Amino acid sequence: MCRILQVFCSLFSGVVLSLAIPNELFPLGSPVLGIIALAPFYVALSQTKNYRTAFCHGWILAFTTHMLSSFWLGNFRGFAFFTLGASALGTAFVCAFATLVFFFPFSHMTETRKLREGAGLSAFSIPLKIFWFAGTYTVWEWAKSFGFLAYPWGTISMTAYTMPLVTQIADITGPYGVTFLYSLTSAAFAEGILQLPQFAKEKESKKLYSAWLCCAKTLSALTAIVVLYSAYQYLIPRHPIKTLNAVLVQQNLDPWDDTDEEVIAISQRLSEEKINEFKSEGLECDLVVWSEAVLARYFPNAESYYSYFPDEKPLIPFIRQMRVPFIIGAPLTINRDLHQYGNSTVLIDKYGVYQGAYIKMHLVPFAERIPFVEYEAVRAFIKKIAGFSYGWVQGSRPILFKIPISTPLHYEPGTTKVISLAGNEKTEDEQSVTLSTPICFDDAFAEVCRKLYLAGSEVFINLTNDAWSQTESAEWQHFVVASYRAIEYRTTLARSTNAGVTTIVDPAGRMKETLPLFKETALAAKIPVYERKMTVYARLGDWLIGILALLAAVYILLFTLNENS
Repeated sequence: MCRILQVFCSLFSGVVLSLAIPNELFPLGSPVLGIIALAPFYVALSQTKNYRTAFCHGWILAFTTHMLSSFWLGNFRGFAFFTLGASALGTAFVCAFATLVFFFPFSHMTETRKLREGAGLSAFSIPLKIFWFAGTYTVWEWAKSFGFLAYPWGTISMTAYTMPLVTQIADITGPYGVTFLYSLTSAAFAEGILQLPQFAKEKESKKLYSAWLCCAKTLSALTAIVVLYSAYQYLIPRHPIKTLNAVLVQQNLDPWDDTDEEVIAISQRLSEEKINEFKSEGLECDLVVWSEAVLARYFPNAESYYSYFPDEKPLIPFIRQMRVPFIIGAPLTINRDLHQYGNSTVLIDKYGVYQGAYIKMHLVPFAERIPFVEYEAVRAFIKKIAGFSYGWVQGSRPILFKIPISTPLHYEPGTTKVISLAGNEKTEDEQSVTLSTPICFDDAFAEVCRKLYLAGSEVFINLTNDAWSQTESAEWQHFVVASYRAIEYRTTLARSTNAGVTTIVDPAGRMKETLPLFKETALAAKIPVYERKMTVYARLGDWLIGILALLAAVYILLFTLNENS
């Protein structure tokens, strides 16, 4: 295959993957396109003769996918250079280096080995290439979704939301089980196309065909197991043990141009309407949630400020009047002298008293978390291009909120025992929900939500403000990435956003109640709370990645030792 066709294949893979990820044409993505998206890229690698060319193919794939699927990053005012330009180049180069690993078994297909394979004397390379590609690509998607520079968008697992008979394995493998299955399918399909001329030969085809068929059967068996398990998990009835009556407010305001007074006035009106809606049903509202970064003033000092602001209807007296706790996205002062501030959610009780805050644990690199910001030259540079001098400080530990609930428990009170180390047994009758509030980007990261879940969270309530993206595809992409958190821990995920997607997601990843995008409205949600289950993924985390990485390392070591002997 000539180099132009190879480049076309890599480019085509990037285009197909972008169409498979939630976009303006397919809001929830296309799992059918996702299954075959990497096949052209696999073909390009199989025909590549050296590492330099393989590097270029990886760069083309990642750059194309990123630019076509995450183009909305360019709407991040003041930081478009970093959010779109730098992220696209960075992702492309990192993927290009990862492609050197994808290419490893292909690079050792010398002419002699190709002749032996073509003559039917050696068929081992077929399953090796297929499973190697799927395994190493899965590790790559994990690597791009972990750490300071993590960006878990543009992934194969994002294409599978509308295929629930596959996604349910996330409670065992996380989203990476889906990635492995999809990339394995692409590789097996591509290898079958490549071997068709050899299969046509009478004598030589038997071993080659048998080797490929063995891979196809393995893939079929694995797919059948996944589908059966997913069907069971998707269809099994799950009954909540309690309900949290919450108002989720969607302000739909431009975060660059709104004013503190405007956003508070709209949020108050929507909150009061939905609190009264609960009252009309004979129910009490347990909690009101406003989205990320709604308030402009820094807590805890802002508590006194909002006792008198806005002039017409001050916030703190309004909360006292509603007699409902509020969780609101607001900045937090950590250390004023060191210029340390946090992107946080603050809890204000029904008496209007500030009780504490959760600080966002995974910050957007270079936009929220700015390296070397402690130096004056860096602050001056950031001030010049973005209009402010400091980023946020990353939260260091999980913080949960315990909210009393008014709805009777769905099981007989007094049946749960709490055994105290102080030596006495007591019955836990207190009706409350322990919830966590991952902020925006937080709910895209399994390691953040795993910490929150293991700390005791019964419900995830995400506060997000993606309105700056100005595109529906950005909202759906964030939702699809976040939806895996509900499946991984078999818990409820609620999202309270500025413009979308404000929704309730059940433990199977289904949307139960959803508000339309980019509309000023609110949701009076009866959030179901289920008994906490310790799933395999909750216990072991990314165990699949560890196994795949170990197998790859062992093979490279053994191959190197064999070549040198």
